[in-house]
Amino acid sequence: MHLTSPQADLFTALVGFDEEGAIRLLDQFRASEGLGALVGDLVLPVMREIGEGWERGEVSVAQEHLSTQLVRSYLDGLRRPPVVGGAEAWLACPPRELHDLPLLALGLLLWEQGWQIRFFGASTPLHDLLRAVRIARPALVVVSGDEPRHLRSAAVALDLIAAETDLVLGGRAAEQVGAELAGRLAPPDVVRAAEDLGALLPAVRAG
Repeated sequence: MHLTSPQADLFTALVGFDEEGAIRLLDQFRASEGLGALVGDLVLPVMREIGEGWERGEVSVAQEHLSTQLVRSYLDGLRRPPVVGGAEAWLACPPRELHDLPLLALGLLLWEQGWQIRFFGASTPLHDLLRAVRIARPALVVVSGDEPRHLRSAAVALDLIAAETDLVLGGRAAEQVGAELAGRLAPPDVVRAAEDLGALLPAVRAG
């Protein structure tokens, strides 16, 4: 993957354990380009490159872990103040799915639109989530991940959640097996997915 200059700079800072430099680069890019570009053009491409570098043996486990935690903490810190009283969007990964950074990024973009976000994160027991859905009645549930087998194995729970509220399937897993499952499909691109889901908000607010 060819990295742009900002992407290469962030990659170098992250794998070089330069937390201060990485945060400075993230802040500068966000200030000049906005949240959508920060997520879609900088953070996710760089993290994808770090993940692929780890698979090739070019990035160590320590480098990958620190990079992920720094980026996770940074993105989570931007979702302030929380939206109060807005339509609720619940975000979760199916059981055994550990790749939740794209879902965290999606939550940030939905927060910017005015959704009240509940982020359940990696490896969420979906039958437990279903019980909570029946009580709290969120307007939207997004289930996302990278591994098709994890999404497919959650088919029964997804059917039941879709019977209770608007269910959206996202990530590379949904791109591959989502057509077999309940729920609508979000575009694999996080920014496009956020735009599509943002279009639902006026109708949800109207009740």
